[in-house]
Amino acid sequence: MKQLPLIIILICSLFLSGCVEREILDDLYVETGKAYDYVGENKIRGTSLFPIYLSDKSIQNGTLSAEASSTREVLEKLERRAQQPLVRGSLDVVLIGDKLAKKGIIDIGDSLQRDASVGARLYVTVVEGDAGELIKGNYGLRGNGTYISNLITHNIQRRELPETNLHLFLFNYFQEGKTSYLPILKQLSNESIAITGVALFDKDKMVKKIPSEDMFFFKILVDKLAEGSHVIKMGKKSGASEETVEASVTSLISKHKIKIKHKTDPVEVTMKIKIRGIVREYTGKKLTPDKVGEVEKKMEKDIEEKCLAMLKEFQELGIDPVGIGQNQKHGVRGFDIKEWKESIYPRAKFNVDAKVQILEAGTVE
Repeated sequence: MKQLPLIIILICSLFLSGCVEREILDDLYVETGKAYDYVGENKIRGTSLFPIYLSDKSIQNGTLSAEASSTREVLEKLERRAQQPLVRGSLDVVLIGDKLAKKGIIDIGDSLQRDASVGARLYVTVVEGDAGELIKGNYGLRGNGTYISNLITHNIQRRELPETNLHLFLFNYFQEGKTSYLPILKQLSNESIAITGVALFDKDKMVKKIPSEDMFFFKILVDKLAEGSHVIKMGKKSGASEETVEASVTSLISKHKIKIKHKTDPVEVTMKIKIRGIVREYTGKKLTPDKVGEVEKKMEKDIEEKCLAMLKEFQELGIDPVGIGQNQKHGVRGFDIKEWKESIYPRAKFNVDAKVQILEAGTVE
C-alpha cells in the first residue's frame, strides 16, 4: 500500500510527458546574439546569430539578416528565411549600432521584455559602427554570443564597467530620477573586440560617450568597485626629463554616498567616495610611508577633479546616470521630481569628497 502513491505518480508522469511537444536541438537555430542597425529611411536591419555544431565538436557562427521598419517585422522576415525554427531562449547579447542608438532604442527593449523566453539579465550593448558586421566575426571557440557575454561579465566583475543588463536599462528608463547607460563595443579585427566606453542615454537616445580612460571614475560614481585597478601618475622622475613616476593601485574596493543640502540656494549636492586598495607597483626609487601618503592624496585629487567634471557635464546635458534625483525621490517626504528636474537639478552645486586608504604596498621597480 505504501508504494501505491509512487505508482500513481509514475503513471501520471508518463501520460503528461506525452502532452509536451519535443524539439531536437539540432533541428533548431538557438539564437545567442542579435544585432540591430539603422539603414536609412526609417528602416532597421536585424542580424540573428546562432551556433552551428559541427561533427568534430567545433562551433560555427551562423547568421541571418533582414531589413524592415520595425523589430517585429524583422523577426517575421528572419523566420521566413530560416530553414529551421529560430529560438530566442538562449539569447546572451543584443548589439545596437550607434546610429540607431542615437535615434532611440526603446522599441527593441520593449520587444525583448515582452518575450517570455528572453531573460531579463540579457546584455544590451551599443556598437561603434555596424553591429551586424561585429556579430559576424569569429571570436573564441564557444561561439560569438558566449564570447561577447563573457567579455562583458569579466569587465563588470573585475574591471571598470558598471553593472548593466536589459532589466537595469529598462528599470532606469521607466523610473524618474535616473537615466540609463550601456557598454560600448568596437570590433578591432575579425577575431577581436574591445569595450571602448559607456553610452549615456536621455530616455532611450544616446547623447554622450564616456571614453575608456574615464570609465574608472564613472563606475565609482554609479556603482561599487569590488575589484579593480587604477594607475596614478605622480610626476616626473628626479633627473629624468620624460619619464614619470607611476603607482598601480589594485584590489580596489569603493562605495559612495549622496548628501544633499536642501535648504541652501542653490541646492548643494556632495558625493562622498571611499576607496581602499593596495599599491602593487611603484616605479619610483622607494615606496616609503610618506610616498604612500602622496599616492593617497594624488588619487583623491584625481577622483575629485574628474568626478566633479562629470557631474557638471551630466547636469548640462540634463541627464542623471548617478541617480541623484532617484535618491531624493525615495528619501525625502513630499519630494517633487518635476520641480527637481526643471528648476533644482539644473542649478545645483556639486562637490566631490574622496577618501583613499592604501592598505599595503607591493613591489618597487
